[in-house]
Amino acid sequence: MAGCDGCGRPLCLACAVPVRGRVLGSECLAAALGSDVRQDEDVSSRAPWAAPWALTGAGFALSVAATILPWTRFGEGSGLFGAWGRTTRWSALATVAAVLGLGLWFALRKGVVRWSWVAVETALGAIVVLGAALAIVRPPPFTRPWIGPWFALGAGLLSCAAAWTTRRRVRGPRAADV
Repeated sequence: MAGCDGCGRPLCLACAVPVRGRVLGSECLAAALGSDVRQDEDVSSRAPWAAPWALTGAGFALSVAATILPWTRFGEGSGLFGAWGRTTRWSALATVAAVLGLGLWFALRKGVVRWSWVAVETALGAIVVLGAALAIVRPPPFTRPWIGPWFALGAGLLSCAAAWTTRRRVRGPRAADV
C-alpha cells in the first residue's frame, strides 16, 4: 500500500502509477503530466467524412489490385497484369483511372479534403466503373471477360459511392435538404 504523492490518498498497487520518481493516483496523474497527457479523441469530434473517405481509398486500392488479375479468358489479357496489355483498351481506361484515383487519394489523405477534389475522385471512380463495364460487355475479339473486370467493377462502384458520400458530407447539406 502506498500513498499518492499529489494528494496523500492511500493507493493500492493497481492504482499507483509511478511518474518521474513519484507515485500518483489517477486523479493527480493528469495534473502532474500536464501537456504530456494524450487526450483520447472523441468519436463525435471526428470529421463526418472520414469513414467514407477511407472507403474511397480502399476502393481505389482494390481497383488497382484488380489490374493484376487476368482480364480475359484467352489472349494477351489472360495472364497476370492482364489489364496492362496493349489490346485490352477498356481495361487500360479503368487502370489509368484507378491509378490516378489512388494517387490523388494518397495526396489528399493527410490534408484538408475539399469537395472539388472529392468530385474528381467521384469522376475517376465512375471512369473505373465505365472501363470495367465496357471490358465486360465489349471484350477483345475472340475472347471473353474473366475475373479482373468483375473485381474492378465492384471496387470502382465502392470507390465511386464512397467518394460521392464523402463529397456530400464535405460540402454539407444543400438549402433544399435543410
